[in-house]
Amino acid sequence: MTVTPRTDEVLHDTANDFRNLGTAVKQDLNNLRDEARTRIDGCTQKVVQDANQNLNQLRDYAVQNPLRALAYAALGGVVLGLYLRR
Repeated sequence: MTVTPRTDEVLHDTANDFRNLGTAVKQDLNNLRDEARTRIDGCTQKVVQDANQNLNQLRDYAVQNPLRALAYAALGGVVLGLYLRR
């Protein structure tokens, strides 16, 4: 089978187009990955900050109201025990 120069050129151009498309897709996927990583890191930091803030508020409440905090903890233990028993 003999390939004409024009056919060879078209095949070569098509191969280059696919190679360039593959490179562009790879770059787009890398950009999406980096953007997703940045967003996830930001959300993670926000969740950690909120959790720490809530934990500090809970500690302050327990220090200021030790008997009430103990009663809430006991009530929570009873409810959890009843739930896990089923």
